[in-house]
Amino acid sequence: MKKIVASLLSLSLVLSASVSALAAEPVKISKSSQKAAAANDPYEPNDDLPFASFANSNVSYSAEIGHNKDVDWFKFYAKPGTLQFALSSLTSEKGNIRVNIMHESDLSGTPYKAQDGRLSFTKDLTKEGIYYIMIFDYAAYDSKPIKPIPYAFKAIYNQ
Repeated sequence: MKKIVASLLSLSLVLSASVSALAAEPVKISKSSQKAAAANDPYEPNDDLPFASFANSNVSYSAEIGHNKDVDWFKFYAKPGTLQFALSSLTSEKGNIRVNIMHESDLSGTPYKAQDGRLSFTKDLTKEGIYYIMIFDYAAYDSKPIKPIPYAFKAIYNQ
């Protein structure tokens, strides 16, 4: 009986030590979730395509390019037709904002460039499906820090 009690005590000590070791191990957080949500950008984290925030037609959205590597992704579902898009910087800090609109089947293209912090254009949407809006500052290709650039945009499209 003494051997069984001693074995159970040894086993409980080993188990409690291993549980303590697991509890002390740091939690691993993905790269996207490590970025703190900016106070002026309720859509963060949306820096990666899988985390794109949904954008409804004819609704204004305000967000922020918070640092030089910040890329904001939004998505919407549209039928063939015309997209009307307008973006403006909300501060005197204009940056080199670029916007790219891409269908889910072709995630490439040439970004539109904002002039003086404003950008408006129309684009033919030739396919039905999910479209992505990519908003970024050209400084993303540079290592030099930027000041945060708050912006607002509205997209009007066929639903």
